[in-house]
Amino acid sequence: MMADSSLQRTHPATVAIRTAQTLVQMGLYVLGLIVFGSLGGKRAVPALIIAAVIAFVVLSTIAMRWISWWRFSYGIVGKDLLIDEGWIVRKRRTIPIARVHGVNVKADVFMRMLGLVEVIVQTAGGGAEEPEAKIGAIPPERAEELRNTLLHDISDTAAKTTSGLDPLSRISDFRGAFGGAEVRGREVLFEHKIPLGRLLLGVLTSSRIPLVFAIVVGFIAQGYEIVDQQFLSETASRASQFALPVLIVLVVAAGMLLVAVAGTIGISRDYGFTARRYQTRIETEAGLFERRQTSIPVGRIQAVRIEASWLRKLLGLVVVQVDTAGIERSGQESGQTTLSTAMIPVARAVDLDELMHGLLPEAEVFPETSGLPGRALRFYLLLPTVYATLIALVATGPVSWFFYRPALPWAIAAVVLTAAVTIGVRTLQWRGAGIGTDDIAVAFRSGAVGTKRVRITRTRIQSLDVHQSPFQRRAKLATLRTVSVSGSSKATYGVSHLDEEEAWRILHWYEDGLARPKLDPVVDDSVSHSDR
Repeated sequence: MMADSSLQRTHPATVAIRTAQTLVQMGLYVLGLIVFGSLGGKRAVPALIIAAVIAFVVLSTIAMRWISWWRFSYGIVGKDLLIDEGWIVRKRRTIPIARVHGVNVKADVFMRMLGLVEVIVQTAGGGAEEPEAKIGAIPPERAEELRNTLLHDISDTAAKTTSGLDPLSRISDFRGAFGGAEVRGREVLFEHKIPLGRLLLGVLTSSRIPLVFAIVVGFIAQGYEIVDQQFLSETASRASQFALPVLIVLVVAAGMLLVAVAGTIGISRDYGFTARRYQTRIETEAGLFERRQTSIPVGRIQAVRIEASWLRKLLGLVVVQVDTAGIERSGQESGQTTLSTAMIPVARAVDLDELMHGLLPEAEVFPETSGLPGRALRFYLLLPTVYATLIALVATGPVSWFFYRPALPWAIAAVVLTAAVTIGVRTLQWRGAGIGTDDIAVAFRSGAVGTKRVRITRTRIQSLDVHQSPFQRRAKLATLRTVSVSGSSKATYGVSHLDEEEAWRILHWYEDGLARPKLDPVVDDSVSHSDR
């Protein structure tokens, strides 16, 4: 154990790793300096001066990284994690272990080559200026010891339990997910690995790929128009007629390259994704070049979201994400925010029940949801349709009326089409919205062509409010909103234009839960689900 140990430094290789990382980030600037210096003919900057500038940058980077490493130390003293750092302004940070809610481990290519990892400590409270502590690079054994100490989950019994493949042994291995040594550690209650083919399917159905395709199609269409104009032109030379098709081929090739790069980035990020359930937390491990291991304390999970875009829904795929209470950098804002983590980045819908039962049985049961009343449809349609129609009218009407009258029928068609699409989408949103409760949690349902389900345990709801506009009151409707993390707009879920009797019933359901003795939500959920 590291308890009561003196402060210690990270591995000396930290200097080389940080220097390499900095130089890689500065590579484009150095390349720009070389190109800029070589221009200008006789006025070009001499190569010796360029080399001197580059050497100064490299040496100064090494010096600063060495000083930062020498002045950085950490350790467990009593019940606190102490960190001393800074070479001009000395700073000591004290992080109570009781406030630590997550310890993540990652290793990029440089660290994995040297068999080292970086430890990221997430706190459960405090300001937004310093939301976490980063300790690296250190040996995997020391990282495991530090993590076990901070998360209070090491014991003589657990230390003697054989768990098979320890994630840290693979994280320190340059081969990454291709192999690892069998070591002793904590007991794994459930493990799920995502096949490479499914990961690839998840990347191809993500929002990035369609965006890249749209850009490529736009370039191709623009290039085709140019080629068509050039071929129709009597003054077009043969050279231009030959060059433009070649240009289109190059644009297509560049588009395919963009799609391949986007897919490669997605695959490399989630490559070898594995989720493991331990007694008190879920750990996910993924990454081809940079290997990451993320710890998700079950007691910190505020909400569970199951989402499927229209394309993934068509293919029978879903994504499971969890919102955890924590601190993240948010500019000048302070306070508590949520960290959204992909517990399962892609899974088959038919396997969802089994995965939820193995990884998060505390939240495997979603309450049944009921839809909205028919009188709520007009609230979904009226104002959004009017706004969308006015925007389309303003965007197309004046131009076609004052500058190009032949385009007026097309402008009218665009306005009508905008109104029709808005009506269709909002109708689907009305049909897809719903809410429901049971003795433990509340569930929300939403989506037009895709689906989204959210489950929040009653004890995790920080606030629940019901409000009505004068028009809603007349129609006996209400809007309900819940907040699972105080001060965070990202953790707000609700339903608009709900039947007012249902809204007040859910409000009373929440208030009745406040009157009950508060138990640990994980234990409370486990007992309730086992009784079922």
